[in-house]
Amino acid sequence: MSNADIAYAPELLPDELLYSWLARLAALNAMGAPREVLWRIFGCRTLVPSVDLPTQLIAVQQRLGSKLVFPTLNALIEEGTLLPYHRPFLTSARHSRARDTMLYGDGKGLKTLIGRVANRFGAHPPLRSCPDCLDDSMTRHGAYYWQRKHQLPGVNYCVIHGTLLQHVPLQSRTHRQRLLLPTTVIARASPPVKTDAWQLRFAQLSQELVEAALPVIAPLSRATTYRSGALARGYGTRHNKVDFSALADAMRRQFDDFEGFEHQARLLASPVHPLGWLRPLFTKPERSLHPICHLLLIEFLFGSVAAFEMACAACDHPPHDPPLNAQSLAQAAKIHVTSSALAIDHEAALRDLSLSCRQVAKRIGKSVTTVVAWRRAQNIPIRERRKSLNPKVIDRVVKALGSQSSLAAVAARTGVSLSSAYRILAQYPSTPRPRQDATSIAQLPLRRARWMAALQACQKEGTGRVTNARTHASADYAWLYRYDRAWLTSANQNAAPVQHSIKKSGRVDWVKRDTELCQQLQQQIELLLDEAPPQRLTKTRLMSPLGETMVRRNLGRLPKLCALLDKAAESVLTFGMRRVDHAIALLVADGTHLRIWRIQRLAGLLRWPNALTTYANQRIELLNAQNSLPPHGLP
Repeated sequence: MSNADIAYAPELLPDELLYSWLARLAALNAMGAPREVLWRIFGCRTLVPSVDLPTQLIAVQQRLGSKLVFPTLNALIEEGTLLPYHRPFLTSARHSRARDTMLYGDGKGLKTLIGRVANRFGAHPPLRSCPDCLDDSMTRHGAYYWQRKHQLPGVNYCVIHGTLLQHVPLQSRTHRQRLLLPTTVIARASPPVKTDAWQLRFAQLSQELVEAALPVIAPLSRATTYRSGALARGYGTRHNKVDFSALADAMRRQFDDFEGFEHQARLLASPVHPLGWLRPLFTKPERSLHPICHLLLIEFLFGSVAAFEMACAACDHPPHDPPLNAQSLAQAAKIHVTSSALAIDHEAALRDLSLSCRQVAKRIGKSVTTVVAWRRAQNIPIRERRKSLNPKVIDRVVKALGSQSSLAAVAARTGVSLSSAYRILAQYPSTPRPRQDATSIAQLPLRRARWMAALQACQKEGTGRVTNARTHASADYAWLYRYDRAWLTSANQNAAPVQHSIKKSGRVDWVKRDTELCQQLQQQIELLLDEAPPQRLTKTRLMSPLGETMVRRNLGRLPKLCALLDKAAESVLTFGMRRVDHAIALLVADGTHLRIWRIQRLAGLLRWPNALTTYANQRIELLNAQNSLPPHGLP
């Protein structure tokens, strides 16, 4: 598909999801059936379009071209998806992987990666919309569309009108691959539901988070911010640690035990350990938890996302800065401006190519490793470290290794470290092995004697195997394997093997076994024929419960079983007829009029030959004839 095939591309409406814009695009251009729409937009007919975290965005950009209303892919992700909602609580590595998955991948494992499935809040929320917002959008823009703030996890109220959102689940078979519009699925609630003040505040907080578009916050910095906020609120012990029990009790009182919230049970966790997700926010900040957990803690400690952002900037100051308190939170705006200026200075130092990584690290107070990682992430050229192992040195070490000297002597003679000598030896397997030094030669008789003693002890116990001897002298075995492998192999071969008594089984009565297997197979056939929907009875499926390997190996000795298998195994046509009978039985039970297309859909067969059509018509005629007969006893 090319963008020339699109007659009209609608403009992007305020706070509209990419999913919503694509749905309007498909409807306005009459793109056809759902799979055809997916092929024309995503280049894939089997894709299940995601509402909040769409994937294969590169394919969307390539296939829509200039018709795509988002100027860049970054703008598409920032304005048309919910990745900014998750980003502040991810690590840099997880955020990069999530972004790459949305651009190039198929979405597999994406919501697990970003913590959407954590705490069992549900990874696939229903589509939500406010009826009043729909009326406003039709009045102002002449179209219905899905707004991003209504699709945030856990949000059930409209921030603008304070009304309960109406929703439609996306798990039904007919909706999974459709790009839905609100016109066909949203109905106004009647009567209106009374607004819950706490849930309305949570909706406002969620909207603040997604609109703030915060960057990735370092896990340690985020945990430090939480800790400082908790201690400033007075939830600390005498050892200056967070009192999690007191903090959990206070949050439960403030939020009224999350009464009316759809995730109340998961948030309370258990009566014994309520709010069990609270401690990992402080102690395991790198773990991906659901943003709902972070939002609840942010609301309790800081009151808003903006205050939390300023508190994070304050915690980025050097360790000698005083901990956060009420006064410091009130002055957070000044701190935020200072932190921004400091970030600009850091960015200028990072991009100054006249400064080495070591000089930049000294200037901004970070480690050299951190500076190198930042520069590489931003594709800023860096000067690699000088290598002491150049080709001349490597050739000199290889020649020294060929002199049969010990590795320690080679390293000392060539001026390299012992580890470098080992690496060169591993890289050049054809190089002669170095000889043993005086210490190793002195250990040889002792190591051999100990290994032989271990072998003899195992032989006296009746377990004279090398494996058993290694449990008693593992260090000696490893040393001999490295330095005296030829002698070790010879000694192990000369060790007397253990004599095991082999119990011979009696002859198999194949006539009796044939009869028993036939009885088992007959019972299995009766069970398989009762399956709904029916599955094809192949020989492999019939033999599997009997021991397929044994049966196949001895089919020549089991004539009755072979005959029963040939009789019970279904051909493709026979299986199709049984599927047709099952479909007709379902339609008759529902009282639905019999039609060939209905039978085909319920039968679910990949191939439908003409013979099945003939058979289905015969069954329909027979049932119609039976239903037209008068009841027994009447004229």
